[in-house]
Amino acid sequence: MSNWRFPFILVISSILLFINLQNKRPDFRVTRTPYLISNHLHKMKRIQSREDFALSRAFILGDKRSLTKNLKKIFTKLHTNHLFTPSGIHFSSFFIIFLPLIRRLRKKGFKKSSLIIELSLCLLPFGLAQFYSLKRISILRITNLFFKKLKIKLDIFYIFMISFIFDFIFGTYQYNPMSFTFSFLFLGSLLSTPKLSSIAFSFFTANLLLTLFLNTSVSFVGFFLGFLLTSIFSFLFPFLFIFYWVSSLIQVDMAFPFLYVIRTTSEIFFDLSSLSFDSEIDFFGLIFLLFYSGSRKLRYLLFALILSSSRIYNVPTDRIKLKTNESIQVLTSWNIDGGVEKSKNKNISCRRKILFDGHQIRCRKKMKRR
Repeated sequence: MSNWRFPFILVISSILLFINLQNKRPDFRVTRTPYLISNHLHKMKRIQSREDFALSRAFILGDKRSLTKNLKKIFTKLHTNHLFTPSGIHFSSFFIIFLPLIRRLRKKGFKKSSLIIELSLCLLPFGLAQFYSLKRISILRITNLFFKKLKIKLDIFYIFMISFIFDFIFGTYQYNPMSFTFSFLFLGSLLSTPKLSSIAFSFFTANLLLTLFLNTSVSFVGFFLGFLLTSIFSFLFPFLFIFYWVSSLIQVDMAFPFLYVIRTTSEIFFDLSSLSFDSEIDFFGLIFLLFYSGSRKLRYLLFALILSSSRIYNVPTDRIKLKTNESIQVLTSWNIDGGVEKSKNKNISCRRKILFDGHQIRCRKKMKRR
C-alpha cells in the first residue's frame, strides 16, 4: 500500500515554494541585540577562537554574522545550515535535559506539576523575538499536549497538520513564509515517514525538491554525512548549550570540547564529500520523485537523478536550468551594508550571497518615480 502522506507533503511544499518565491521578499533588517546577550558575546569573544566563537554564536543564538567563508562552505556542502537556525533539533535536544524530571514527577503522581513544566518549556520561545521555527515546534507540542489532556488519541501526523494550519492562519506564516515552508517540508517529511530507516532518504528527497525551485544542488555523499553530523550535534547540543552560558561567567571556555568534536567531524566529512557528485532535479525528475515518495522504491529515486542531473550524465543543454540576468553583469562594485553585500545601478538593486559553488545574486527592479 502506497504512503500518501509523504507525496502530500511534497506537493503542498511545491505549491508554497512556487507562491512564496514569486512574492516580494521583505527588506533585511538587523535586529537589535539585547544588552545581556551583547555583553555575553563580548566576554566569549575574548576566550574563544574565531571559529569557535562564530559556531557557538550561530548554534545557540542563530546569529550567522560571525561565520567565516570556510565554515559556510563546509556546512553548505554537508547540507547542515539548518543547525544555524534554532528549530526542532535544538528544541528537542534542550527538552531532553528536563525529560527525566518530567517523567519522575509523573511516576510520583505529580501529573499537574509535570504538565506545568512541560507547558512552560513550550511557551518559552514565544518570549523571544523572531525564532519562528522554534515557535512552530512549540505550537506542535502544545497541540499534542492539548489532545492528550482531552484523552483523544490522534496520530502525530494529523496533530502536525492541525498545528501548521493554525500557524498558517493565525501564526508565523505572515512574518516569514519561506521559513514556514521549510519547516513544513522537513518536519512533514519526518512525520510522514513510516520507517526510521527511511528518514535519511526522506530528507534527501526534500532537499532534491528544493533544487527545482532554488539555485542549489545536493551532494550525495555530503548529504548523508551531514545527516550523521546532525545526529551527533543533537546529542551534544544540550551540553553545549549549558556550558556555553556558564563559560562567560567563569571566563573559561567550557564549550570547547563539544565545539571541537562538531568542528573536527564537519571538516573530515567535508573532505570525504569532495569525492561525491552533485545532483538536482527538473520537472521530469519531480515526477519520478513523487513516484518514489509514495512507493519507497529506490529505482524511482534513481530515475529522478538520471533524468535530471546534468552533473552526472550528458544531459542536453536545453534541459539545464539557467537563471541569469544580463543586467547583473554591469554591477562591478559591491559594498557591505548591515552584514549584506549590495550593489545597484539606475535600474536594479542587488544582494549577493556567497555559496559553496559560486554566488547567489538576487535583484529587484527599482520603482520608477512618477
